[in-house]
Amino acid sequence: MISIIVPVYNAECCLSACLDSLLGQTYCNIEVICVNDGSPDKSNSILSDYLKRDQRLKVITQDNRGIASARNRAIKEAQGEWIMFVDSDDWIELTTCERAMNLAKDSKVDVVLWAYTRELGNGRNAPRFLMQRDKLFDEKNIQLLHRQIIGPIGDELRDPTLLHSLGTVWGKLYSRDVILESRFVDTKIIGSGEDVLFNIEVFTRVKRAYYINEIMYHHRKSKKSFTGGHNKNLNECWINLYSMISDIIIAYNLPPDFNKALNSRIVLGLIGQGINECRSPRNIRGKISIIKQIIVQKQYRLAMQDISLKYFPPHWYLFFWAAKNGKANILYVLLSIMSR
Repeated sequence: MISIIVPVYNAECCLSACLDSLLGQTYCNIEVICVNDGSPDKSNSILSDYLKRDQRLKVITQDNRGIASARNRAIKEAQGEWIMFVDSDDWIELTTCERAMNLAKDSKVDVVLWAYTRELGNGRNAPRFLMQRDKLFDEKNIQLLHRQIIGPIGDELRDPTLLHSLGTVWGKLYSRDVILESRFVDTKIIGSGEDVLFNIEVFTRVKRAYYINEIMYHHRKSKKSFTGGHNKNLNECWINLYSMISDIIIAYNLPPDFNKALNSRIVLGLIGQGINECRSPRNIRGKISIIKQIIVQKQYRLAMQDISLKYFPPHWYLFFWAAKNGKANILYVLLSIMSR
């Protein structure tokens, strides 16, 4: 059985589409665990309606504690040998569970992952194919996938926007055995990095994985995401995140390229940190001052020394050249354009 975990908060506009895609799966041996995380909108009413229609749906209600708490609660309640995460404003193809389960059994893997598309609204989307073709990761190359989840190195740096593509927990089917010991860390502590940190820890136990080069997940670009507003604690949170990733690398004695990948994540993270600052209520001078403070931090400067700019295409080369050389004014102009 597959346990599909869905945290729910203020999802009334999209929840029905999400649930229809889950309960309409061609693979029927599933349970859908929705955790209503204190949602003040009509989400609870929608869940109550679906409860009457399908006994495979389970609803847990709790006070608002955040997405990490909701997922952790659902993992404890899950009965399936396999676990999948879906966000409440997203949806999946109706054959997703069937395709993933067949491959999991045939290939004897711990994790199945697949391509997705970002739904941008007004019929627009942005497909994300994580690799060029279907691929089996076994004992010989599973560390490559693990390292890529942390961050890109070398030629992989040609598209910095793909940094978070492999790190999501949605778009994956996990064996229960590899995730039971893992827990999501609160976003108040690590910012928006709860998915990637969870996966980095989980993949210390993954022996085999299979990638399906087919779009089976639809991720709706949400106005509720951190990029839609200003998070005044983001810099501090991401320092915590990077420290926790480093702790995992040390604890499991992972190869040197894992540290290089972490340095790439730190450097590329400047994009998100900078856009976040551009959306702060500060005046222009104040924003430039904060950007300057970020790029002179010791952790960032050390990471920047480990990155070669030659892999970046021209527009990104300019961005990271400015960062490496302390040109906060140039960074602010580029970030302002990106944040529009």
